[in-house]
Amino acid sequence: MRSAERFAWEAYTLPSIQARFSPGTLVIDVGCGSGKELRQLTESGCVGIGLDIDADALANCRRNNLLVVLAQAEYMPLRTASFGGLICTVAVPYTDESRVMQEIGRILKPGARGFFCYHGFGYFLRYILTGPTVRMRFYGVRSLLNTWFYRATGRRLSGFWGDTLYQTHGCLLKYYRRGGLKLVEAQAGRRFLGFPVFMYHTVEKA
Repeated sequence: MRSAERFAWEAYTLPSIQARFSPGTLVIDVGCGSGKELRQLTESGCVGIGLDIDADALANCRRNNLLVVLAQAEYMPLRTASFGGLICTVAVPYTDESRVMQEIGRILKPGARGFFCYHGFGYFLRYILTGPTVRMRFYGVRSLLNTWFYRATGRRLSGFWGDTLYQTHGCLLKYYRRGGLKLVEAQAGRRFLGFPVFMYHTVEKA
């Protein structure tokens, strides 16, 4: 494995599917990718639906008989208060995070829980300070710049400059309130120089 691949490889996991949802629960996997957790949902007896903007990844899901929707997380073509649960593993950093939380609050039923993994400040600081390539360090720099611009203006930078944000506990709490969500549990994952690399939140629709 090349040095860049070794550097980028991080083990981020959420609690097991079986520990999160009862069999028969309708669960949305936001940013499902190739369907790893979506398969686990199905195997645990849940009704899982994946959502992503990657058409190739969704084609792979369909080949494995998984239910998927091609759509942006900011504008989900899904009925209000229709889902009993949600999982979202490091998809929010690539979205308009404020808008996504409003959509999540809209589609979840009262009492439904969502399980998230986010990128923290330490994730990109590590890229900047220890990334093995110039490209990776530049990725860290532009991600921080984009986040600060987004916090100040509510808009992302244009083009590839604006493809990634990091999340903070304080901003997420603000978004949760706007979306009718409440934080149930927060856990920090790995840290770099004292800053969180990954953050894990469990929320509930109020």
